[in-house]
Amino acid sequence: MGGGPVKAQCGRCVHFHNDRAYLEAAMPGLSSMSSGDASVRADDGVCERHDRYLSARASCADFKPVGEPEAAEAERLL
Repeated sequence: MGGGPVKAQCGRCVHFHNDRAYLEAAMPGLSSMSSGDASVRADDGVCERHDRYLSARASCADFKPVGEPEAAEAERLL
């Protein structure tokens, strides 16, 4: 499906993590406030590249789509 470019949003980037277990490990004490499954966090997560907690809809120049092979990225730069 698709075939077009992937929209450059953090939620679609290899550096972005928003699963409950990852968030609870990355942010000690989060589970005491409820859990990483809390509805108030929506699809927020942590960017490993910039060490920030942010929305999955955010974006930056370091975006790298999930599942994109390294070779395809290198080929585009040529």
